[in-house]
Amino acid sequence: MKVAAAVLTYRAISTGRVGLLTEAVESLDEADGVWIVDNGSDDGSAALVEGLGGWSHLWPIHTSGHGTNLCARILAATDADLCVLSDDDMAWRPGWRAHLEAWWTTAPDDVWLTGCHLEPAYPWNQIRATIRCGGVSGLVRASTGAASWSYRRADHERIFPIPQQVQGWGDVPACDAIEDKGGRVCQIDLADHAGHGMSTWGNQTQTKYGHDLDEVRKLVTR
Repeated sequence: MKVAAAVLTYRAISTGRVGLLTEAVESLDEADGVWIVDNGSDDGSAALVEGLGGWSHLWPIHTSGHGTNLCARILAATDADLCVLSDDDMAWRPGWRAHLEAWWTTAPDDVWLTGCHLEPAYPWNQIRATIRCGGVSGLVRASTGAASWSYRRADHERIFPIPQQVQGWGDVPACDAIEDKGGRVCQIDLADHAGHGMSTWGNQTQTKYGHDLDEVRKLVTR
């Protein structure tokens, strides 16, 4: 089984996230290939990404949804069986790949998308059920943030493209669309949101709305 990962970054220099970016890339070294994708930075970060062997272009739109679509298109062109999309502030724990492969090897066909970090309880990501695949425990949720998506490359067209409007976020409506088409969205616990409080887009979702992460974590054991 081949695993390919893409790390999305935007204006890492001006937002003070260069260290987080480096750590995210290094923590994904268990993948067969890691692509670093800049979302059109204008602060020197594009040159930094290119220096790391990554890919950049000055796009007129820089939303999270746009960047997620860019990463997904790159991974769709690989020969990977599993695709991983990571924001530049996700810290993937050692051994993540073995757990991810075990999960996807036995996941039901109607599981199309699995987030790899647990989120607090938000109004839009209700827990539907608990689930266990390949010895890995997870949650079926209404949505999962695009910061750590994983999916079978064969399911790319079932998921993408996601909304990338200038205002708003693409991951929640993308997950809604999956449910509407008969698929399920899950979360497992393989990575940590190391950049909490340092959002690229000024997003304060977890601070304003999130709660009970400890209670959510109790539902999932590895």
